[in-house]
Amino acid sequence: MVAEAVNGIPLSATVPGLSDIRPVLERIAVTCVKHLRLGGYLSEAEAALLTSSYRESICRPSPPQDALIFIAETQAEKHSLTVEGEVLRMQKILRASLSDRVHYWSFGPLPGRADALYEHCPALRPICGALGCPAIMAGETSIVHVASINPVAATVASFWIGHELNRVTAGDSPFVFSFLTDLASWSQLMQRHFA
Repeated sequence: MVAEAVNGIPLSATVPGLSDIRPVLERIAVTCVKHLRLGGYLSEAEAALLTSSYRESICRPSPPQDALIFIAETQAEKHSLTVEGEVLRMQKILRASLSDRVHYWSFGPLPGRADALYEHCPALRPICGALGCPAIMAGETSIVHVASINPVAATVASFWIGHELNRVTAGDSPFVFSFLTDLASWSQLMQRHFA
């Protein structure tokens, strides 16, 4: 049952199992590629090739890579930039196309304990890990910060976190904030949350 479309991606309000996450990752990648093509970062031919290559990569048994990392590794070599430089370029284009939904976090570490959200809602850990979106509950269940390098993935994770917290918690709906981080901060958060 589709509850809502987030960035044009139809999602169920129920948090999926890991076996159901690959089609969502593909739709996130397609959405990112579409915005990157419209923003002039990718040509139509590059977009088609990257979409096809990413689709093949997420069908492998190894854990799937975030679409932006996948694209950045391909484009960095081509543009003679670092992967981090490519991620920053793509983040700017994607943030501009998503308006004010995702903000850039540059204030040091996100406040809160890494395991607090996952202890409260165990179903969220594997999904947040697969989406590459470490999430931190600040205080009780009223505020959650979702960090990612990919703003499309962050909005998808935020959607499911909000629905899951509403399902398991009586009271007010939580405030779930999506943030972009730089590649180094994101890598540290991923290690801290999902190592």
